[in-house]
Amino acid sequence: MREYTLWDYVKGRLAAWLPPALRPADWAPLPPTVLQAVEKALGEEGETGGLAPDAEVQPAPPEPVQPPEEGVPPSVSHDPIPHREPWPWRGLAALTLALFAQRLLEPPERSLGAALGFYAAALGMLGWALLRGEVTLPPLPRTPWARDELRLAHPGWLAPGLTLALAAFVLFGDNRFTGLDLTLWLGGLGLLVAALWRPVRPWRERLAGWRQRWRRGTWQVTLRPGHLAVLFLVGLALFFRLYRLAEVPAEMFSDHAEKLLDVADVLAGQWRIFFPRNTGREAMQMYLTAFTARYLGLGLSFLALKAGTAIMGLFTLPFIYLLGVELADRRVAFWATALTAMAYWPNVITRVALRFTFYPAWVAPTLYFLVRGLRRGERNAFILAGIALGLGVHGYSPFRMVTLTVLAAVGLYLLHEGRRSAERRTRAVVGLVLVVLFSVVVFLPLLRYMLGHWDIFFYRSMTRLGQMERPYPGPPLRIFLSNLWKVWLMPFWENGQIWVHSIPHRPALDWISGALYALGSVLLIVRYLRQRRWEDLFLLVAVPLLMLPSALSLAFPEENPSLNRTGGAIVPVFLIVGLGLEGVLRPLWARRPRWGPRLAWALGAVLLAGAAFLNFDLVFHRYDEEFRLGAWNTSEMGQVVRGFSQSIGAPDHVWVVPYPHWVDTRLVAINAGVFPQITDYALWRENIPNTQNLPGPKLFLVKPEDQETLAVLEALYPGGKMKVVRSSTPGKDFIVYWTP
Repeated sequence: MREYTLWDYVKGRLAAWLPPALRPADWAPLPPTVLQAVEKALGEEGETGGLAPDAEVQPAPPEPVQPPEEGVPPSVSHDPIPHREPWPWRGLAALTLALFAQRLLEPPERSLGAALGFYAAALGMLGWALLRGEVTLPPLPRTPWARDELRLAHPGWLAPGLTLALAAFVLFGDNRFTGLDLTLWLGGLGLLVAALWRPVRPWRERLAGWRQRWRRGTWQVTLRPGHLAVLFLVGLALFFRLYRLAEVPAEMFSDHAEKLLDVADVLAGQWRIFFPRNTGREAMQMYLTAFTARYLGLGLSFLALKAGTAIMGLFTLPFIYLLGVELADRRVAFWATALTAMAYWPNVITRVALRFTFYPAWVAPTLYFLVRGLRRGERNAFILAGIALGLGVHGYSPFRMVTLTVLAAVGLYLLHEGRRSAERRTRAVVGLVLVVLFSVVVFLPLLRYMLGHWDIFFYRSMTRLGQMERPYPGPPLRIFLSNLWKVWLMPFWENGQIWVHSIPHRPALDWISGALYALGSVLLIVRYLRQRRWEDLFLLVAVPLLMLPSALSLAFPEENPSLNRTGGAIVPVFLIVGLGLEGVLRPLWARRPRWGPRLAWALGAVLLAGAAFLNFDLVFHRYDEEFRLGAWNTSEMGQVVRGFSQSIGAPDHVWVVPYPHWVDTRLVAINAGVFPQITDYALWRENIPNTQNLPGPKLFLVKPEDQETLAVLEALYPGGKMKVVRSSTPGKDFIVYWTP
């Protein structure tokens, strides 16, 4: 055994601190076991100068590994890296260069050449860090493999469940939900779940233990750091999703009028399965808005629509967190969820109050339960994945493409894991059958409608994919490849030109999240090439697959990319963002306990704060301003009508004279609070003379450019008064003409 002196100990300590470029050639860090033995010997022998030649260095005995409890995921180690590591400056340099690169891609003054140069330097530095082991992703957590998953719980309930579902399918033929068909449908689904659901005893035991502690009065609530982190995420999500919800965005447009007409039908007792108005819409948003309108007291209003979509936007976040824990650890889950909660992309598609947010809201649980089922072999997870998949189809039509993502996940699993184990292969196939079964059962109402109304059900999709409205502007394959390239670049370059649900011509991510997404993608590719894990490849493949609804807009390529039809990709994109942040910070967690983790948390907090500031500005300033400039100010018109009705006039003595490319006159009635009693305030110019027979004051709203209508009003009502109402938004003034 070599004798180690005090000088050897000092050199080993200094070598662990210094970067390799500044370290003398004959200096090298000492192994941890040798360091411990030297420190012990120095402490015991004082000035003897080192260890005796015959001293032996015994490694510490390994800690016993406890087998994981069934149904409970084992804790994830956050410190698999050796305790003494060189300063990880290369990874931090790669992050800094990537941030500079993405910042240069921010409009209006972009510098593509300089950005590509910085990104090339960032990737080079990242590659150097990977070779030196300074940047690593957290390992995929080991999960317990479920037992007895192929045994049915109550096989006798399987046939009755299928029978009830089939009977409900027949009754759904008139595009109506009734008490009978709903009972049969939900009863059949419940029996199928009961027949195939595997009881999980640990949860029952835990529930019994909680009841006993409650009865004994020994119930205690302990707040740990993980609990505080979750509370922070909840507060962050509530702030960004609910702050100024009534004001941002400020105005409705025609699609909102169509939605509220459908909601009015629901409240009037017309429980449709599919709403054919305005080229056809799935039903979930209509029923959720009916709930917020009636039971939250919001009425048929823009805020009622916003409240429903805000609920679905919040519903997405817990499943992103759970998926992050399943595929990495709690830190990655924290980073991904926090950045999603504050991000401009999911925030604007939620606030615009259309069906867009239902896409990521159901992608998140579908992917979480599917990945959990494949990794653990859990039958219950496959059942829940099928239910989430079926419910998603009732939300937003682009969700139909999620079936390809599910097939891709199972296919990648079979290619990677199925060859190694016949049992795993069997579980995956059985799991896919369960997903298909339960998704079809949940989809039954829409399936029944689809079979009888193909033209309406697929109309909206076929106008973009096919040539129903206009011919392809070029070769379809070339258009598709161009569209696919654009959606792939969307997080870094441009999210489209549609002002309704985006800030035109800017990246879909803020420049901090965009840089982390680039680094996370590279780290995933490298880890897949090294370890060949299907989860890494699936995260990468899921992004373009979930963007396909936008890329398949072949007849209208100018609508691609778009934040709404790519919304499902929010889930994998922000998981990759979280992995990128953790991959850069992870070496710091294992460094000197006093300052390494503190520095990692400090850097993470700085990046989160920067992203919060950027996204706050994007949503509550820039998007708000862009939207106000693009939308017509029907809320201000509604206020004028409301004031007239509550003072000198009546709500049915108000009219808006239509003018090309001006306001949707139905929205004025909605904002005036008289909807659905009055659904439309439109009165064409040639019909104005008919109002002379009505007694009492009258109010007409006219666009300033419509001088012909003003001339007609002055001729018919010479005693009337005209006033220009100045809008808070430039260019949105309007004229009111009222008669005594």
